[in-house]
Amino acid sequence: MSADDPTLNAPQPCSICSEVRALSEQLIELGLAANYLGNRSTYTSEHGTAMIQTTTIGDWLQLAAQLENVEVNTWKFESPDAAIYCGTWADNIDDHSKHYTKHATALTRFIFVCNALEEAYRFIDYLYSPMAALKGIAKGRLKKTSSLRAVVLLDDLVGRIGAAAVPRNFEHHCENFIKLFNQYKAEHSGTVSGIDAGAENLPTYALQLVRNLRNHVAHGTFPLGPPQDYGGYEDSEELVLMLRHACRVSALYIQIILRWFSTGFESCDYNSIRNAHSKAFDRFLEQCTLEYILDLHLKSDFALHQDPYVYDEEEEDDDIGIVLYRPD
Repeated sequence: MSADDPTLNAPQPCSICSEVRALSEQLIELGLAANYLGNRSTYTSEHGTAMIQTTTIGDWLQLAAQLENVEVNTWKFESPDAAIYCGTWADNIDDHSKHYTKHATALTRFIFVCNALEEAYRFIDYLYSPMAALKGIAKGRLKKTSSLRAVVLLDDLVGRIGAAAVPRNFEHHCENFIKLFNQYKAEHSGTVSGIDAGAENLPTYALQLVRNLRNHVAHGTFPLGPPQDYGGYEDSEELVLMLRHACRVSALYIQIILRWFSTGFESCDYNSIRNAHSKAFDRFLEQCTLEYILDLHLKSDFALHQDPYVYDEEEEDDDIGIVLYRPD
Protein backbone atom coordinates (compact mmCIF):
# COMPACT_ATOMS: atom_id res chain seq x y z
CA MET A 1 0.00 0.00 0.00
CA SER A 2 1.28 3.46 -0.89
CA ALA A 3 1.91 5.89 1.95
CA ASP A 4 -0.81 8.23 0.73
CA ASP A 5 -3.45 5.62 -0.04
CA PRO A 6 -6.78 6.28 1.72
CA THR A 7 -7.06 4.80 5.20
CA LEU A 8 -8.96 1.57 5.59
CA ASN A 9 -11.74 3.24 7.58
CA ALA A 10 -12.26 5.99 5.01
CA PRO A 11 -15.85 6.58 3.79
CA GLN A 12 -16.84 4.70 0.68
CA PRO A 13 -16.74 6.78 -2.50
CA CYS A 14 -19.89 8.04 -4.16
CA SER A 15 -21.36 6.24 -7.16
CA ILE A 16 -19.49 8.51 -9.58
CA CYS A 17 -16.12 8.17 -7.86
CA SER A 18 -16.55 4.40 -7.64
CA GLU A 19 -16.48 4.30 -11.47
CA VAL A 20 -12.95 5.68 -11.74
CA ARG A 21 -9.68 3.82 -11.66
CA ALA A 22 -7.27 4.16 -8.78
CA LEU A 23 -5.17 7.29 -9.10
CA SER A 24 -1.98 5.35 -9.83
CA GLU A 25 -3.77 3.42 -12.59
CA GLN A 26 -5.10 6.61 -14.15
CA LEU A 27 -1.62 8.10 -14.12
CA ILE A 28 0.08 5.07 -15.67
CA GLU A 29 -2.60 4.84 -18.37
CA LEU A 30 -2.16 8.49 -19.25
CA GLY A 31 1.61 8.19 -19.17
CA LEU A 32 1.60 5.23 -21.56
CA ALA A 33 -0.89 6.99 -23.84
CA ALA A 34 1.42 10.02 -24.03
CA ASN A 35 4.29 7.72 -24.98
CA TYR A 36 2.25 5.94 -27.63
CA LEU A 37 1.36 9.33 -29.15
CA GLY A 38 5.01 10.30 -29.61
CA ASN A 39 4.10 13.87 -30.64
CA ARG A 40 6.39 16.90 -30.71
CA SER A 41 5.92 20.64 -30.83
CA THR A 42 8.14 23.69 -30.67
CA TYR A 43 8.01 25.95 -27.63
CA THR A 44 9.44 29.45 -27.82
CA SER A 45 10.01 31.72 -24.85
CA GLU A 46 12.34 34.52 -23.78
CA HIS A 47 14.84 31.79 -22.90
CA GLY A 48 14.95 30.36 -26.40
CA THR A 49 13.33 27.50 -28.30
CA ALA A 50 12.80 23.96 -27.08
CA MET A 51 11.34 20.79 -28.53
CA ILE A 52 8.48 19.53 -26.35
CA GLN A 53 7.61 15.84 -26.52
CA THR A 54 4.60 13.99 -25.21
CA THR A 55 6.99 11.26 -24.12
CA THR A 56 8.35 13.66 -21.49
CA ILE A 57 4.80 14.14 -20.22
CA GLY A 58 4.47 10.37 -20.12
CA ASP A 59 7.73 9.86 -18.27
CA TRP A 60 6.69 12.19 -15.42
CA LEU A 61 3.29 10.55 -15.16
CA GLN A 62 4.80 7.09 -15.02
CA LEU A 63 7.10 8.19 -12.20
CA ALA A 64 4.09 9.53 -10.33
CA ALA A 65 2.17 6.29 -10.91
CA GLN A 66 5.01 4.02 -9.84
CA LEU A 67 5.84 5.99 -6.72
CA GLU A 68 5.11 3.98 -3.58
CA ASN A 69 6.69 5.66 -0.57
CA VAL A 70 9.00 8.55 0.13
CA GLU A 71 10.18 7.32 3.50
CA VAL A 72 10.95 9.75 6.30
CA ASN A 73 12.80 8.09 9.17
CA THR A 74 12.51 10.27 12.27
CA TRP A 75 14.54 7.66 14.17
CA LYS A 76 17.57 8.49 12.05
CA PHE A 77 19.11 10.99 14.46
CA GLU A 78 17.55 9.71 17.67
CA SER A 79 19.37 7.72 20.29
CA PRO A 80 18.88 3.97 19.78
CA ASP A 81 18.21 3.76 23.51
CA ALA A 82 15.18 6.05 23.35
CA ALA A 83 12.71 3.19 23.03
CA ILE A 84 14.27 1.39 25.97
CA TYR A 85 13.84 4.23 28.42
CA CYS A 86 10.47 5.59 27.28
CA GLY A 87 7.86 3.73 25.27
CA THR A 88 5.77 6.86 24.88
CA TRP A 89 8.68 8.68 23.29
CA ALA A 90 9.21 5.76 20.94
CA ASP A 91 5.55 5.95 19.89
CA ASN A 92 6.02 9.66 19.28
CA ILE A 93 8.93 9.02 16.95
CA ASP A 94 7.07 6.25 15.10
CA ASP A 95 3.99 8.45 14.64
CA HIS A 96 6.11 11.25 13.21
CA SER A 97 7.74 8.85 10.75
CA LYS A 98 4.38 7.63 9.46
CA HIS A 99 2.97 11.15 9.30
CA TYR A 100 5.83 12.72 7.38
CA THR A 101 6.20 9.71 5.08
CA LYS A 102 2.56 10.09 4.07
CA HIS A 103 2.96 13.81 3.42
CA ALA A 104 6.29 13.47 1.62
CA THR A 105 4.83 10.82 -0.68
CA ALA A 106 1.77 12.90 -1.53
CA LEU A 107 3.84 16.03 -2.13
CA THR A 108 6.35 14.20 -4.32
CA ARG A 109 3.65 12.61 -6.44
CA PHE A 110 1.97 16.00 -6.83
CA ILE A 111 5.21 17.61 -8.02
CA PHE A 112 5.76 14.82 -10.56
CA VAL A 113 2.24 15.32 -11.92
CA CYS A 114 2.75 19.09 -12.02
CA ASN A 115 5.93 18.59 -14.05
CA ALA A 116 3.89 16.61 -16.57
CA LEU A 117 1.28 19.38 -16.54
CA GLU A 118 3.94 22.03 -17.19
CA GLU A 119 5.13 20.07 -20.22
CA ALA A 120 1.54 19.80 -21.43
CA TYR A 121 1.21 23.60 -21.19
CA ARG A 122 4.31 24.05 -23.31
CA PHE A 123 3.18 21.37 -25.75
CA ILE A 124 0.18 23.46 -26.84
CA ASP A 125 1.70 26.92 -26.31
CA TYR A 126 2.39 27.43 -30.05
CA LEU A 127 -1.38 27.49 -30.65
CA TYR A 128 -1.99 30.53 -28.45
CA SER A 129 -0.70 33.35 -30.68
CA PRO A 130 -2.70 32.28 -33.77
CA MET A 131 -5.84 31.96 -31.64
CA ALA A 132 -5.27 35.36 -30.01
CA ALA A 133 -4.75 36.97 -33.42
CA LEU A 134 -7.90 35.33 -34.79
CA LYS A 135 -9.93 36.60 -31.84
CA GLY A 136 -8.36 40.03 -31.97
CA ILE A 137 -7.14 39.98 -28.36
CA ALA A 138 -5.51 43.31 -27.54
CA LYS A 139 -1.76 43.25 -26.92
CA GLY A 140 -2.17 44.40 -23.33
CA ARG A 141 -4.46 41.45 -22.58
CA LEU A 142 -2.21 38.74 -24.00
CA LYS A 143 -1.16 36.07 -21.52
CA LYS A 144 2.60 35.81 -21.02
CA THR A 145 3.05 32.40 -19.41
CA SER A 146 2.39 28.98 -20.91
CA SER A 147 0.17 27.99 -17.96
CA LEU A 148 -2.18 30.96 -18.44
CA ARG A 149 -2.13 30.55 -22.21
CA ALA A 150 -3.19 26.94 -21.76
CA VAL A 151 -6.14 28.14 -19.67
CA VAL A 152 -7.31 30.35 -22.53
CA LEU A 153 -6.88 27.56 -25.08
CA LEU A 154 -8.83 25.09 -22.98
CA ASP A 155 -11.66 27.52 -22.25
CA ASP A 156 -11.86 28.29 -25.97
CA LEU A 157 -11.94 24.56 -26.77
CA VAL A 158 -14.80 23.85 -24.39
CA GLY A 159 -16.62 26.94 -25.63
CA ARG A 160 -16.49 25.61 -29.19
CA ILE A 161 -17.12 21.90 -28.59
CA GLY A 162 -19.14 21.96 -25.40
CA ALA A 163 -19.47 19.19 -22.84
CA ALA A 164 -18.09 16.61 -25.29
CA ALA A 165 -14.66 18.23 -24.91
CA VAL A 166 -14.17 17.12 -21.31
CA PRO A 167 -13.89 13.68 -19.68
CA ARG A 168 -16.97 12.01 -18.27
CA ASN A 169 -17.97 13.39 -14.85
CA PHE A 170 -15.27 16.04 -15.20
CA GLU A 171 -17.24 18.64 -13.23
CA HIS A 172 -17.76 16.27 -10.31
CA HIS A 173 -14.07 15.57 -9.88
CA CYS A 174 -13.21 19.25 -10.22
CA GLU A 175 -15.80 20.18 -7.61
CA ASN A 176 -14.31 17.64 -5.19
CA PHE A 177 -10.91 19.29 -5.50
CA ILE A 178 -12.27 22.85 -5.40
CA LYS A 179 -14.12 22.12 -2.16
CA LEU A 180 -10.97 20.80 -0.50
CA PHE A 181 -8.89 23.69 -1.83
CA ASN A 182 -11.35 26.25 -0.48
CA GLN A 183 -11.21 24.59 2.94
CA TYR A 184 -7.41 24.64 2.78
CA LYS A 185 -7.35 28.30 1.73
CA ALA A 186 -9.65 29.31 4.58
CA GLU A 187 -7.82 27.28 7.21
CA HIS A 188 -4.30 28.29 6.22
CA SER A 189 -4.86 31.76 4.75
CA GLY A 190 -3.83 30.52 1.34
CA THR A 191 -3.52 33.09 -1.41
CA VAL A 192 -4.34 32.79 -5.10
CA SER A 193 -3.06 34.86 -7.99
CA GLY A 194 -3.41 35.16 -11.74
CA ILE A 195 -7.12 34.35 -11.72
CA ASP A 196 -9.41 36.75 -13.53
CA ALA A 197 -12.80 37.76 -12.22
CA GLY A 198 -15.47 35.24 -13.21
CA ALA A 199 -12.96 32.42 -13.63
CA GLU A 200 -14.89 30.31 -11.11
CA ASN A 201 -17.57 29.88 -13.77
CA LEU A 202 -15.16 28.56 -16.39
CA PRO A 203 -14.11 24.93 -16.96
CA THR A 204 -10.47 25.73 -16.14
CA TYR A 205 -11.09 27.08 -12.64
CA ALA A 206 -9.82 23.89 -10.98
CA LEU A 207 -6.72 24.06 -13.18
CA GLN A 208 -6.09 27.60 -11.98
CA LEU A 209 -6.27 26.39 -8.39
CA VAL A 210 -3.88 23.53 -9.14
CA ARG A 211 -1.42 26.10 -10.51
CA ASN A 212 -1.67 28.11 -7.30
CA LEU A 213 -1.31 25.01 -5.15
CA ARG A 214 1.77 24.04 -7.11
CA ASN A 215 3.22 27.48 -6.38
CA HIS A 216 2.51 27.07 -2.67
CA VAL A 217 4.41 23.77 -2.64
CA ALA A 218 7.27 25.05 -4.81
CA HIS A 219 7.72 28.22 -2.75
CA GLY A 220 7.60 26.42 0.58
CA THR A 221 4.36 27.95 1.88
CA PHE A 222 2.40 24.69 1.89
CA PRO A 223 1.65 23.83 5.54
CA LEU A 224 3.81 21.19 7.14
CA GLY A 225 3.56 20.21 10.75
CA PRO A 226 3.67 17.30 13.17
CA PRO A 227 0.81 14.83 13.56
CA GLN A 228 -2.42 16.26 14.93
CA ASP A 229 -1.99 14.43 18.25
CA TYR A 230 1.32 16.23 18.74
CA GLY A 231 0.17 19.77 18.09
CA GLY A 232 -0.11 19.59 14.31
CA TYR A 233 -2.84 20.78 12.00
CA GLU A 234 -6.28 19.31 12.54
CA ASP A 235 -6.76 19.01 8.79
CA SER A 236 -3.48 17.21 8.04
CA GLU A 237 -5.34 14.22 6.54
CA GLU A 238 -7.44 16.55 4.39
CA LEU A 239 -4.25 18.17 3.08
CA VAL A 240 -3.03 14.81 1.80
CA LEU A 241 -6.46 14.11 0.32
CA MET A 242 -6.43 17.49 -1.44
CA LEU A 243 -3.07 16.67 -3.04
CA ARG A 244 -4.50 13.40 -4.34
CA HIS A 245 -7.51 15.18 -5.82
CA ALA A 246 -5.17 17.76 -7.35
CA CYS A 247 -3.32 14.93 -9.10
CA ARG A 248 -6.62 13.49 -10.31
CA VAL A 249 -7.90 16.70 -11.88
CA SER A 250 -4.46 17.55 -13.30
CA ALA A 251 -4.53 14.24 -15.13
CA LEU A 252 -8.02 15.01 -16.43
CA TYR A 253 -6.80 18.28 -17.91
CA ILE A 254 -3.86 16.50 -19.54
CA GLN A 255 -6.35 14.00 -20.98
CA ILE A 256 -8.19 16.91 -22.60
CA ILE A 257 -4.97 18.34 -24.00
CA LEU A 258 -3.79 15.06 -25.49
CA ARG A 259 -7.23 14.19 -26.85
CA TRP A 260 -7.83 17.45 -28.70
CA PHE A 261 -4.42 18.98 -29.38
CA SER A 262 -2.31 15.96 -30.32
CA THR A 263 -1.60 14.99 -33.92
CA GLY A 264 -2.45 11.34 -33.39
CA PHE A 265 -0.40 8.27 -32.60
CA GLU A 266 3.05 8.61 -34.17
CA SER A 267 5.45 6.70 -31.92
CA CYS A 268 7.63 3.87 -33.16
CA ASP A 269 5.93 1.44 -30.78
CA TYR A 270 2.48 2.36 -32.05
CA ASN A 271 3.56 2.20 -35.71
CA SER A 272 5.10 -1.23 -35.18
CA ILE A 273 1.75 -2.44 -33.89
CA ARG A 274 -0.17 -0.79 -36.72
CA ASN A 275 2.07 -2.45 -39.31
CA ALA A 276 1.79 -5.89 -37.72
CA HIS A 277 -0.75 -8.57 -38.62
CA SER A 278 -2.51 -10.11 -35.67
CA LYS A 279 -5.95 -10.18 -34.16
CA ALA A 280 -4.43 -9.10 -30.87
CA PHE A 281 -2.84 -6.08 -32.52
CA ASP A 282 -6.12 -5.27 -34.25
CA ARG A 283 -7.93 -5.31 -30.90
CA PHE A 284 -5.32 -2.99 -29.45
CA LEU A 285 -5.68 -0.51 -32.32
CA GLU A 286 -9.45 -0.54 -31.94
CA GLN A 287 -9.19 0.36 -28.26
CA CYS A 288 -6.14 2.65 -28.13
CA THR A 289 -7.68 5.79 -29.62
CA LEU A 290 -7.85 9.50 -28.89
CA GLU A 291 -11.36 8.91 -27.59
CA TYR A 292 -9.97 6.40 -25.12
CA ILE A 293 -7.51 8.99 -23.81
CA LEU A 294 -10.32 11.39 -22.92
CA ASP A 295 -12.03 8.87 -20.63
CA LEU A 296 -9.15 6.65 -19.54
CA HIS A 297 -9.80 7.55 -15.90
CA LEU A 298 -12.85 5.28 -16.00
CA LYS A 299 -12.67 1.59 -15.14
CA SER A 300 -12.46 -0.54 -18.25
CA ASP A 301 -11.65 -4.06 -19.42
CA PHE A 302 -8.99 -2.51 -21.63
CA ALA A 303 -5.83 -1.05 -20.15
CA LEU A 304 -2.53 0.00 -21.68
CA HIS A 305 -0.65 -1.01 -18.55
CA GLN A 306 -1.83 -4.60 -18.85
CA ASP A 307 -0.58 -7.07 -21.45
CA PRO A 308 -2.47 -5.90 -24.53
CA TYR A 309 -1.13 -8.72 -26.71
CA VAL A 310 -1.93 -11.91 -24.88
CA TYR A 311 -1.87 -15.20 -26.71
CA ASP A 312 -5.32 -16.74 -26.89
CA GLU A 313 -5.36 -20.49 -27.43
CA GLU A 314 -8.81 -20.31 -28.98
CA GLU A 315 -7.55 -18.11 -31.81
CA GLU A 316 -5.41 -19.03 -34.75
CA ASP A 317 -1.83 -20.10 -34.17
CA ASP A 318 -0.40 -16.96 -35.74
CA ASP A 319 -2.06 -14.75 -33.13
CA ILE A 320 1.00 -14.60 -30.88
CA GLY A 321 1.22 -11.98 -28.18
CA ILE A 322 4.23 -9.72 -27.80
CA VAL A 323 4.59 -7.26 -24.96
CA LEU A 324 6.41 -4.15 -26.23
CA TYR A 325 6.20 -2.36 -22.90
CA ARG A 326 4.90 -3.29 -19.53
CA PRO A 327 5.72 -1.25 -16.44
CA ASP A 328 6.29 -2.96 -13.11
